[in-house]
Amino acid sequence: MPHHPQLFRRSRCAMRPTIPRPFQVNAEDSAMPLRLIQLSDLHLFGDPSATLLGITTRQSFEAVLSLALAQPDPPQALILSGDLVQDASAAGYRYLRERLKRTEIPHYCIAGNHDLPALLTEHLGAAGLGAVALRRLAGWNLIFLDSSAAEQVSGVLTPTQLEQLAALLAAETAPALICLHHHPLSIGSTWMDQIGVSNGAALLALCERHPQVKAVLFGHVHQAFAEQRGSCWFLGAPATCFQFKPRSVNFALDDQPPGYRELTLYPDGQVRTRIVRLSAYAEIPLPQAGGY
Repeated sequence: MPHHPQLFRRSRCAMRPTIPRPFQVNAEDSAMPLRLIQLSDLHLFGDPSATLLGITTRQSFEAVLSLALAQPDPPQALILSGDLVQDASAAGYRYLRERLKRTEIPHYCIAGNHDLPALLTEHLGAAGLGAVALRRLAGWNLIFLDSSAAEQVSGVLTPTQLEQLAALLAAETAPALICLHHHPLSIGSTWMDQIGVSNGAALLALCERHPQVKAVLFGHVHQAFAEQRGSCWFLGAPATCFQFKPRSVNFALDDQPPGYRELTLYPDGQVRTRIVRLSAYAEIPLPQAGGY
């Protein structure tokens, strides 16, 4: 069964001024809530039968996506928060492009440490987002950051990214959600906390200075996570394949099934969220299977 929804209440936000030029914007305002689905850490392969740690990752992704699309209220957008393709294959990205296209739902994809950003943008087109991107939906600013760094497992935000983010937040007072791949704060897992955003404190400071930031979404951690700091919730998502055991000292797999995070964003800044998982999944993750 999915977790019970959590309702995070926030104060009403002021009207927003004009967006500065460096940012790409999709303008769409609405008094209705915005419903989003976060899918993370797909670890797809070009070969549909390929497995990772004993999980056929394309099969598990298809199952999770089908579950998300079967919910009574369809999402207005899908957010894919990195580690999309494991084997750096064009075929993996092409499959993902065609599968997402068939949903007929707007979708936004960012790179993780297992992705090749050049291939991601080549094959996902406008859905593949770069260093800093803004999409405006239903009165919310959705801000996407690429935290991946070449040949590194951990992430980083460059000075230019932080400067652009600071400028955007200074100009925009509408409620905002930030999404990146790596976690910018400790999740209480020793091994995983060594490979988050190396300068995550800079992002935390920006969020603290700008209370219109209501949530920061991330992937990478392969587990549900929620922590409030000031007016902002920091939210990690389960993977669509295998899960990592929470609060572990060393690498460890969990036996929870794959899942996704659902979010409902309200015009006054409230955020409702829950984790939804497959009720059962036949494949069991096996650390001895290797490959990760």
